[in-house]
Amino acid sequence: MRINVAKRAPPGSASSEKKVSSSRYPFVVELPDSATVDELKAAIAKQVSTLQPDRQRLTFGEKKDALELGNSLSTYGIKPDDTVYVKDLGPQIGWQTVFYIEYLGPIIFHFIVYNFQSVFYGQSFEHSDVQR
Repeated sequence: MRINVAKRAPPGSASSEKKVSSSRYPFVVELPDSATVDELKAAIAKQVSTLQPDRQRLTFGEKKDALELGNSLSTYGIKPDDTVYVKDLGPQIGWQTVFYIEYLGPIIFHFIVYNFQSVFYGQSFEHSDVQR
């Protein structure tokens, strides 16, 4: 099954009136008839090396609903020579990284201010029993 892959133009832009094309888009990927969204994302990543599967948001038709991982393309009514639109979501970071930044950052900041108070306040203070 041949699937056309194109970029969707933002609504209201001058290029939304006509087809959006660049040096890469649109292009065609060849997939088996029982292909899934995962296989389509992998095929797109093979064609466009900077667009890893976790950076892709795929949509089909006018509904603009994202194609969910694990579903077959036939679930969405995608037939040979249909066009699937791709959007680059940009670099993605894992939830663990966000967790460490959110919770470890304030702890480290407090430690630095507490132990290097002369740098921040210009003088040293005697810590109370509660602060020790």
